Amino acid sequence: MPQYPVFSPFSEVKENELEVTQKLVPPPSRPFHVVKAPARAKEGPARAKEVPQGPPEHHFPLQPFRQTPGPIMASQTYLRTLVLERWDAEIRRCDDACKAQLTERVPGPLTYQTLIRELIIGRWCAEKQRCQEARKVQLLELLLAAHGITSLV
Repeated sequence: MPQYPVFSPFSEVKENELEVTQKLVPPPSRPFHVVKAPARAKEGPARAKEVPQGPPEHHFPLQPFRQTPGPIMASQTYLRTLVLERWDAEIRRCDDACKAQLTERVPGPLTYQTLIRELIIGRWCAEKQRCQEARKVQLLELLLAAHGITSLV
């Protein structure tokens, strides 16, 4: 049975008196766009004159929490539609889950089965009520924000 050399990126293997070495080479990196704070934006051109001309510096992005974008403008009706669709889907999910649990077979006497059925219906009705209240609250928050009220004191 012949012995075959195993190539790994960290091993050195000699074949026919020739030395073959494999080393890992990192991929070339590309510079990122640098985001400057508004207070530092004025320093840019004056500071560029002081820096001697040489090879370009590679800039890497700041941590994500320092690059948070500003508020996004969207229409009131679009946001209202998103809220309604989300909570309507939650309510439909509650109805489907309730129906799925009711179709499961529960072993035991009839009174036990009726009690379990009432518990299942009660739980999902409470969950559906919570979703409806959350939908109303979110729509009210949206309406208040449209009029510039962002916090209640």
